[in-house]
Amino acid sequence: MKNWLTMDNFIEIIILFLFLALIISVGMYTRKKITSPQGFFLADRSLKWFPLSATITATTVGGSATIVAGGRIYAAGLPALWYDIAGAVGLIILGLFITKKIRETGLVTLPDIIGKCYNEQVRYAAAILIIITEIAWVALLIQSSSLILSVLLPFNYMLILFIISLLFITYTFIGGQYAVVYTDIIQFIIMIIGICCIATPLLLIQAGPYLSDIPSSFLSFPTNENIGLVGVASIFAMMFFPHIVGPDIYSKVLSAKNTQSAKKGTILSGVFKLLFAVCIGIIALVAIVLPTVQEQIINPYQAIPLAVSTLSPVIAGIVLAAFLSVMMSSADSCLLSAGTILSVDITKKNTILTSQLGIIIIGACALILAFYYTILGSILDTLQLAYTVFTAGVTLPVLFGLYKEKTHATSRGALYSIICGGSVAILWLNIGPYSEYAVLIGLIVSLIPLLVFRDAKQSTKNP
Repeated sequence: MKNWLTMDNFIEIIILFLFLALIISVGMYTRKKITSPQGFFLADRSLKWFPLSATITATTVGGSATIVAGGRIYAAGLPALWYDIAGAVGLIILGLFITKKIRETGLVTLPDIIGKCYNEQVRYAAAILIIITEIAWVALLIQSSSLILSVLLPFNYMLILFIISLLFITYTFIGGQYAVVYTDIIQFIIMIIGICCIATPLLLIQAGPYLSDIPSSFLSFPTNENIGLVGVASIFAMMFFPHIVGPDIYSKVLSAKNTQSAKKGTILSGVFKLLFAVCIGIIALVAIVLPTVQEQIINPYQAIPLAVSTLSPVIAGIVLAAFLSVMMSSADSCLLSAGTILSVDITKKNTILTSQLGIIIIGACALILAFYYTILGSILDTLQLAYTVFTAGVTLPVLFGLYKEKTHATSRGALYSIICGGSVAILWLNIGPYSEYAVLIGLIVSLIPLLVFRDAKQSTKNP
């Protein structure tokens, strides 16, 4: 940690606070554009391809793609890049093959789509599981943001968690999807400039004399002695499926002006995510050999912010603001998606006020979960909970439902798939052997009901 109240530290904090003031101001400004629930939920379905690509990229390059991926690369080597690569591949496939089907529904939320594919009972079960997942995703982002700020601020870590949560809730509450999109565009630009154009090349140059000290096993890809083939398969499945089927991503696709914009924006976001993956990989490897990082690091998930803090104070402030942008843009999308689901699918009120109350409730629950895992676990535990449960419980029923004419999926099979896949994943993650493989076990369990309870009549008609 840096000494508190040094001039360098002061400059970095000023830059961060200026950035936060800008984001809050944008949220206040966009409040004027909201004239209906559709404006709050989906920005009046007005997004063209560039703002759509910016908001999806800013949303998906979150805590998992930066702090967790960077920490895992620092601790285990390049195969941890699969945390990012799998998500990028998922986005590209989503854009190429699935966005048209999502757009054709004309609906508002992912559970809404599930209800159309199956029935209200399945819709409600999916909504409950998605809400649980969104709470875990926001908790992950609260922890990630707090790890970044803990490098700069002398406050108690728990206090930082609380401040970050309050910030996330406030500006999502104010402006809805318009605030999310407008701030995501700003955050996307800051991310590109700060992370890709400034931090990565400068840190690579700074670490030049030490690069030969990186252990050769850490440079092995796609697997190494720390992350084997099954481990890669588990990481890939855990991150790939939620990027093909994601409540926050689907809300962006449904906010697009037309199918062409949705397709182009989603594919480009996958390409940008790959670019960020490369940059995060380089920064994490550099952190392994930088002496100043080695002197200060307490846990591997501090590797990225500590590496950035070795740059000059103005540059470090800009880059740390870029990383905070990553977390904020993901958190606002998750909070808005969860609030919308509570309003549209759980309470069926379809009002802005209900969604805003949902944002507050989800944010508070996420803060409690972040406290819990900070005391009794780690940020990796939070990530595994969020992505494992969602992947095992929701993704296959959605994909089978979207292609129902070919899969012949039934409501009964989908309901059992959601309940069994999600439940087994949670249990295996907490009490099963090799908990890191819980997502693979959950996917297998989720698949069985979908295959067993198929529509036999339709299968006969369409062999």
